Amino acid sequence: MNGFEIRLEVLKMAKEMMDQNYNQMSNAWWGIVNTYAEQAGRTIDDVTKQSKELMETCPKMYTPAEMMAKAQELYSFVAKKD
Repeated sequence: MNGFEIRLEVLKMAKEMMDQNYNQMSNAWWGIVNTYAEQAGRTIDDVTKQSKELMETCPKMYTPAEMMAKAQELYSFVAKKD
C-alpha cells in the first residue's frame, strides 16, 4: 500500500467508527424517547414536538471536520516510528 491508500483506509476506519458511535447513541436516545412516550400514553411525535429540551439532547451527526480529526488521530498511530 502506498501512502494515499493507507490514508484512505484510515479515513474509512474513522468514518466507520464515528458511524457506529452515532448509531449507538441515536438508538439509545430513541429508545428512551419511545419508553417515555409509552409511559406518558403519548405518541413519539407528540413528545418530540412538545419538548424542546428533549430534542436538544438528540445526538447530532458528526461533521466532516470531526471525522478528519478522528482520522488524523488514527493516522498518527500508523505514522508513529517508535
